[in-house]
Amino acid sequence: MNININDIFDFYELRIKSHVASVNYFASLLGYHFPEHDGDKVKEPIRTGYAYIFYKTYHKNFHPMPEHVALCDDAIKLHHFGATHHIQHYKHVSEIPLIHVYEMIADWASANFEQMNIIRDPEAVELETWFQNKMADQGWTDEQMNIIQKSFEIIHTNIDAEHVKSIWAPLLEKADL
Repeated sequence: MNININDIFDFYELRIKSHVASVNYFASLLGYHFPEHDGDKVKEPIRTGYAYIFYKTYHKNFHPMPEHVALCDDAIKLHHFGATHHIQHYKHVSEIPLIHVYEMIADWASANFEQMNIIRDPEAVELETWFQNKMADQGWTDEQMNIIQKSFEIIHTNIDAEHVKSIWAPLLEKADL
C-alpha cells in the first residue's frame, strides 16, 4: 500500500496534537500543565519514525517497509532517552524530579486511555494494572510512589471519559481501525 509521506505526516501531526491535549487534560486533574510535552517528537530524526509508528497503529492495512521500522525503533530510543518524562532519561528513577513524575503520570494516563478507548487494543489493561505489571518495581522512592498512587486515584475519580474521547475524535475520523 503506497501512502504519500505528507499524508502520513499530516495524520501524525493530528495524533501528536491529540496526545498532547490528552496529556494536558490528565495533567490538569493533577494541577499541572505541560504544553511542551513531546516537543522532540515533531523534530527530526524522531518525527519520521513516530509518524510511521502511529500511521500503522491507526491504519491496519498499512505495512511499513523494513527501513521504516528501523526508523521507528531509533525514534523510540531517542525519545525515551532524551525526554525528561521517561525513566530511561535517568540513571535511576529516584533521580526523577517530581514535576517530571507528574508529567509521566499524565503521559501514562493518556497512552493508556488511547490504547483502551481509542485504539481498543485487546491487550490493554487498566492504568493501575499496567503500572503494577511494568513499572512498579523500578525502585521508586516512597514519595514518588505516594504521588503515583494518589494521582491514579485522582484520575480514576475525576476523569470525564467522554471529554477525553472528544479530544481524540478528530483523529478517529481519519483512522482505519
